[in-house]
Amino acid sequence: LVDRPRATGRGDAAGPGRPASARVPGCATPATKKETLGLLARGIDFGILPGGMEEVALYEEGHDRIYIKKRAGFIKYALMHGFNLMPAYTFGESDLYRSLRHPLYRKLCHFTLSKGGFVVPCFWGPRWWCPLLPRDDVPLHTVIAEPVQLPLIPNPTNEDVAHWHAKYVAAVVAIYDGHKVRFGYGDRVLEVF
Repeated sequence: LVDRPRATGRGDAAGPGRPASARVPGCATPATKKETLGLLARGIDFGILPGGMEEVALYEEGHDRIYIKKRAGFIKYALMHGFNLMPAYTFGESDLYRSLRHPLYRKLCHFTLSKGGFVVPCFWGPRWWCPLLPRDDVPLHTVIAEPVQLPLIPNPTNEDVAHWHAKYVAAVVAIYDGHKVRFGYGDRVLEVF
């Protein structure tokens, strides 16, 4: 999540699950460089899911995984515009569906992702009559951390981006490690790709 610092000196999100760009139906925008920079230039708070299709390809029931190591562009843009980052993690998502785990399917996912930028998801819920519905016995808990306060750096170096990216990733991992027992996932480890 990204937000602009307020006059109070704190960064306040648009609200849990309610980034400003999603308050009105139909206001979602593609996560392209052009669209992201446009939102930042206009000072609009918004939420992003940096894992993208890679995170979809990594999905496996019962495994908590995030794809973030190669996703630093949003950090660079936030630095360029002086926005803060609000790390968040939702517990329970990895238990909502079953997914195809066959090695051939995993190879297909990797191929379509590398060649076309998309994944053909193969997942299903517990109901034969509507397999797209997730399990309803799995609670979802979203934890939003304190903002990672970023400086305004109009032309950030690679070192600047790497430094703040590491702080962001550490904040997400800290959310996970600090709350996993509370939500029943004490035996799991967050896999960071």
